[in-house]
Amino acid sequence: MTLPKKEEKSYLEIQETSKGFILTARKEDAGALAALFLQYGISCDRKAAKGKVTFQFPKAIQRAQIESVLEGYKTAKGS
Repeated sequence: MTLPKKEEKSYLEIQETSKGFILTARKEDAGALAALFLQYGISCDRKAAKGKVTFQFPKAIQRAQIESVLEGYKTAKGS
């Protein structure tokens, strides 16, 4: 799998909602992100719509856990 270049991932930002945290990603990033969250034991619900995938994290998850995985994904070098 080819990872996108770092600049292409800068749009990924965690948002806080009343139900917890959400992260909206392009479909091409969603598979890799889902695998990383699973690898690190971070549960989330995925919902796809119009070329985007929204990850909904429960309130029990700490933002720092999500940020750590996301930062690793953003800084990973593409192949």
